[in-house]
Amino acid sequence: MEFELETRRRIYEQIKKSPGIHFRELERRLQMVVGNLQYHLQYMEKKNLIRALNDGDYVRYFVKDRSLNETERKIMSFLRRSGCRHILLQLLNNPEMNNKEISQAVGLSPSTVSWNLNKLVEAGIIKREKTGRISKFTVIDPSAIAELLICYKESFLDTLVDGFIEMWEFKNSK
Repeated sequence: MEFELETRRRIYEQIKKSPGIHFRELERRLQMVVGNLQYHLQYMEKKNLIRALNDGDYVRYFVKDRSLNETERKIMSFLRRSGCRHILLQLLNNPEMNNKEISQAVGLSPSTVSWNLNKLVEAGIIKREKTGRISKFTVIDPSAIAELLICYKESFLDTLVDGFIEMWEFKNSK
């Protein structure tokens, strides 16, 4: 795909490399002025080169030629949030953890973990099983999340993702 301007090509390549990236992260990575970035994003949306998806907190960008389906785009939106990503990594490594265990593992307050867990349950990415007063959480489709992490590992800039991928590939090579 050819672009008239080098700036648009850089923006497009960054979105292609990091699907689900939000505006501020694009601004930081490309070191662009806000107005300039907004102008080019609107232009590319208008020309159907990229797609913007509002996940409630952020507007996330995806290139149109990517074959991510709606579920994968939703998962990528959550993986772009470090809190949710770390919770998902914990649940992939240790299914059926409760809120307190997750909170201790990821170093976030129980209320923050609870807020993120509720969002993940509402999105259908994890499920909650309640036994008495304790709720345990499990990832519904671990392979889908692992595949997205592996496919886009370079875009996360997170050592926890690198460690998870090594462990996941080791477990699945047996």
